[in-house]
Amino acid sequence: MTAMKLNVPATIDDLLKCPKDGRKYELVDGRIVVSPAGFQHADIVARIVYILATFLDAHPIGKVCGDNLGIIFPNGNLRSPDVTFVGVEKVPTGKAAEGFARFIPDLAVEVLSPHDSLKEVGEKIGEFFDNGVPLVWLVDPAHRTVTAYRSLSRIEQLDCNDTIQAEDVLPGFTCPVSRFFE
Repeated sequence: MTAMKLNVPATIDDLLKCPKDGRKYELVDGRIVVSPAGFQHADIVARIVYILATFLDAHPIGKVCGDNLGIIFPNGNLRSPDVTFVGVEKVPTGKAAEGFARFIPDLAVEVLSPHDSLKEVGEKIGEFFDNGVPLVWLVDPAHRTVTAYRSLSRIEQLDCNDTIQAEDVLPGFTCPVSRFFE
C-alpha cells in the first residue's frame, strides 16, 4: 500500500485499498489510522444509533449513521465518528449520497475503547470543532459517563443518573444516560 512508504502521505485512494477486516480506518494528516473496537464498543454504538433513530422516526429532522460513514472534512481528513447525526437540510442525495460524505455533522459521538489514547481522542474532538461540528458526545463505557462538548471550554459530564439532551441540534430529544449502557 502506498501509505506505508516513507514520507509519502496517504490518500483517500490508499484508504479505499485497506482490507475489509471489520476495523475502522481513517485518513488523518496523511496517515491511515486504524481503530479496532470490541463487542462492548460496538454494542454501545448500536444502542445510541437505535435511540437516535427511534427519536428521528417520530421527529424526522435528519438522519443518523453508525461508524461506517466516512466524512471528508474541510481540512482534508477523512473521519468516521462512531455515531453521526446530520440535519435533513444537509442530507446528501443522488450521486453525493454514494461516496464519502462532505457535510459537517450536527452531532458526532465517540465511544471510548480501552486502547484509545486520550491525547488522540482530544485531538479528534478538537478537529471536530475546528471543522464546525457544534456538538460532540464522548461516551466512556468504563465510567458509564457521557461528556457533552459544545466547545472545548463548554463541557458537561453526565452519569447514569442524568438525562442527556441535545436541544440546539435535536430539539425535543432527551434520554437517560443509563440507556446507552444497558
